[in-house]
Amino acid sequence: MRRSCTFLLGMLFLGMITELALAQPATLKPGDGRADGKQSLGGSGEMIEFTLPRETAKTARIAGLRIHGSRYGTPQAPNESFLIFFLDQEGKRILHTEMAPYSLFERGPEKWVTVSFDRPIDLPGRFWVVLDFRATQRKGVYVSYDTSTGGKHSRIGLPGTLATEPKFGGDWMIELIPSK
Repeated sequence: MRRSCTFLLGMLFLGMITELALAQPATLKPGDGRADGKQSLGGSGEMIEFTLPRETAKTARIAGLRIHGSRYGTPQAPNESFLIFFLDQEGKRILHTEMAPYSLFERGPEKWVTVSFDRPIDLPGRFWVVLDFRATQRKGVYVSYDTSTGGKHSRIGLPGTLATEPKFGGDWMIELIPSK
């Protein structure tokens, strides 16, 4: 009786873990996922480079992004959108642009925010993601960064401008959500 009870509880626990793992979308990301700081960029944008693993296809089909951050400014989110650019591997040509509402981000502690696209987008094996919150002193989003990677994948800039390395020595906490 005791063995069968232990076995049933073990199977129930395993089923709950499996269901939780399946409910979470797989993401493509650099770093260990722990925030080491945050920054908002007025007049510029958060840039992060993604390279697909060699064992995957030569193109990526992306359904959305996850961004670790929080909004600052007025209690009510601005009734406007921020821009998401996808650039080629040199960071010079815009491949695709998406918009998402500021209201996805709440004020308060930073947390993961999911941005889902209406339709999946196809991207090459290596590309850049650029966020433009059009931040000012009165509105913006603090995007978290992770220093476990040493900043190999991130820059500060916008399409058509010269990108610079961030001074914090890490990578922006931006993840890709592949399409199923």
